[in-house]
Amino acid sequence: MLLPLQYGNIDKPRLYLPENFYADTILVVKIAMRSSDLKQILSEEIQTAITQQQEDRLRALRSVHELVVRAERKKKAALNRVTLTIDETAKLLLKAIKTRKAAIEKYKEQRRDILVKIETEELAIVDQYLPKQLTAEEIREVVDQVIAQVAAEGSKDMLTVLGLAREVIGPGARRKVIVKIIEEQLNKTS
Repeated sequence: MLLPLQYGNIDKPRLYLPENFYADTILVVKIAMRSSDLKQILSEEIQTAITQQQEDRLRALRSVHELVVRAERKKKAALNRVTLTIDETAKLLLKAIKTRKAAIEKYKEQRRDILVKIETEELAIVDQYLPKQLTAEEIREVVDQVIAQVAAEGSKDMLTVLGLAREVIGPGARRKVIVKIIEEQLNKTS
């Protein structure tokens, strides 16, 4: 069974499988993009927002574009590498979403409804560029396959199963959810 991780409304994904994983045993494909692809798509979206005079969308797209460019500059200075990996790009987007959610909560506490509305709209725009999150059932299928492949017998194999499952699932699910499902499945087997 193929479990696609797809970006919202983006047409230019890349296929990716972890290099050290047994693709014949677990058939999972992550459709994701590197930062250079995301920058190109964001540039096109910014141009469209400018021509259609969508100021709110333009502000959100520019902020994400700026985040990607800033992260690439840091990476270039540190590792002499210009583009971010797929996982680094997803983490960057997750960080932007987390920041916006925190701002929304703070604005709600302060009863600043206009800013809550603006941040909520920007959050929806940024969220389009994240991989769709897998359902619990899809994660459970991947975890079962990893447990069978590793022949995990109990909680002592937790880290091994977690590492391989995170490699396969990538940014398609949060770590807490994966850990919870792994614990459930390992308790069933032991």
